Amino acid sequence: MIYLNKKKLKWIILMLGLVFALHAFGQDEKFVNLNGYLQTRLSSNFDNSTEFTIRRAKLWVYGEIPNLSFITYKMQAVYTSFKSESFVFQDAFADIHTPGYGYLRVGRFVPDFMLQRMQPDYEIPVLERADVISDMTINEKEMGREVGLQYTFQHKSLPLHFSFGIFNANVEQPAHSKDNLLLYTSRVAYKVIDKGNSWLDIGGSFAYRHLDKMTLTTIYQPDSVISGNDFRWGIESQWHWNNFELQGEYVQAKINKDKADGWYALADYTIHKKYQVVALAQKYNDLNPITSNNAWYGVGFNVQLSGNTKLMSDLKTQDTDSGRKYLGDLQLQIFFN
Repeated sequence: MIYLNKKKLKWIILMLGLVFALHAFGQDEKFVNLNGYLQTRLSSNFDNSTEFTIRRAKLWVYGEIPNLSFITYKMQAVYTSFKSESFVFQDAFADIHTPGYGYLRVGRFVPDFMLQRMQPDYEIPVLERADVISDMTINEKEMGREVGLQYTFQHKSLPLHFSFGIFNANVEQPAHSKDNLLLYTSRVAYKVIDKGNSWLDIGGSFAYRHLDKMTLTTIYQPDSVISGNDFRWGIESQWHWNNFELQGEYVQAKINKDKADGWYALADYTIHKKYQVVALAQKYNDLNPITSNNAWYGVGFNVQLSGNTKLMSDLKTQDTDSGRKYLGDLQLQIFFN
């Protein structure tokens, strides 16, 4: 994570002050826009822990570059009390659009790897991404962000999504690469069915880098230092039929001779465009002997209040060596605009 010192905090305050000033003087909104949302949550394991948290409080600025409408930008910061009290500068990137053929993204952002990782957290029907998605995220210490460039191909007449990215590979604090090695990522998705309100996407993704004395805290034990080849791949599928959606992925990491993998399946049904029932199953097999690799199963219920503003709830359970474990969450998500 990038923790804000006084200099960085002053920069963000200056940036936000500039945004409000531009709006105050009537600047065209296509150049400067401000948005964000708050996710406040009540969580309990129904045993020894019940707490309120700010899961996310995000704020971002985005728009077009004046006189260069084919270039857009976004800068984003987030506050969270979920794991630690921190205010983090997340994204800073520009997109150079090639009309009809996609765009080239440069800066700091999440590489296009794994379907659910690329879906905004405020849009998915569950409160958290699947464990295998969160824990297989490249550069989990920086909330999945990398510095580099990525080209994404998208064409209106072709049901195809393709991306290829090159990023810093071995990143240490303060988020600089420590060697000449690079990270390579790619993702492909194809719409095999597209009939009105019914469609089916299938696809896959991969990522490769050579590790140089790195710690992978969501795969190995926190004090394990790893060097060698890190190859990750996944397959994905998403089916939409009227008010019903079904989505699933399998992801694997092959690190030298070690293998970690996992999967999830997620189904939801929307009633009267306002109410949503959810069912989920997931399993993640890491390389940390302390953690449990047993599957989780859960159900959820969401109420769409307005736009992306919604009230969400879920209940999950897992069998462990010490007995059955339960987790329950209730979250209010409020958009600023």
